[in-house]
Amino acid sequence: MWDRLAKAGIPYTRPQGTPPKTPRAKRRFLDPLGRYAGVTIAGARVLSLAGGGGWHPILFADLGAAVTLLDISAVQCRTVRALAKERGAIVRVVRGDMRDLSRFAPASFDLVDHQHSLVFVPDAGRVIREVGRVLALGGTYLFQTMHPVTLRLYGTWTGTGWLPRTTYFDDRAVPTYDATWEFGALKVEAPTIEYGHRIGTLVNACAAAGLVVDGLWEYSPGDGSGGPPGSDDELERWLPAFVEIRARKR
Repeated sequence: MWDRLAKAGIPYTRPQGTPPKTPRAKRRFLDPLGRYAGVTIAGARVLSLAGGGGWHPILFADLGAAVTLLDISAVQCRTVRALAKERGAIVRVVRGDMRDLSRFAPASFDLVDHQHSLVFVPDAGRVIREVGRVLALGGTYLFQTMHPVTLRLYGTWTGTGWLPRTTYFDDRAVPTYDATWEFGALKVEAPTIEYGHRIGTLVNACAAAGLVVDGLWEYSPGDGSGGPPGSDDELERWLPAFVEIRARKR
């Protein structure tokens, strides 16, 4: 399904915006909310986990890191290879499943940067265990995923409020309400399967993997102005769209 979206050019699957030229500005572009404050990027071994199609692996390389990208989508792997070649960046590109990092030795990376993709796997703990194994002592893991409450409310407007599609305690995939990914005139049918992992599940998985959570944020993108009554934009005005967690290996 993700290859289908990538081939169609859905914005989530391709680089957005134009990075600036100076190292300081590139870092701000890469990390606008300052989640990597105090983390040294130059010389770090970075795993861009499921980061195909975006600027992150390229910018980490631009800032002096030794970067490996792992992504399940062949289309997005090609996107990053082409982008790296065009910019003269060195990025090792590996196609694979984030649930199996066995090709990497223990303590192979100083930083694991994980973009929004845990929502697509049924067992987030399995991924986090793998990250804990490949992360070196003192290393940093930063990941984002869909907020488990808000995900259950998208598309459920009743006219007076939102009604969850499933209980917060249900670990099964959240029932799909609309398989069409729509951006302007672009529409793609891709019924992806998405899981609303509870925040407690994510934090406890970090602890079980030997990681100490030292940052947790709940937020929505945009300016907070909302949208039409009952729309997803309006829902995200009242509830966070994403949860983001930073953990360290002590």
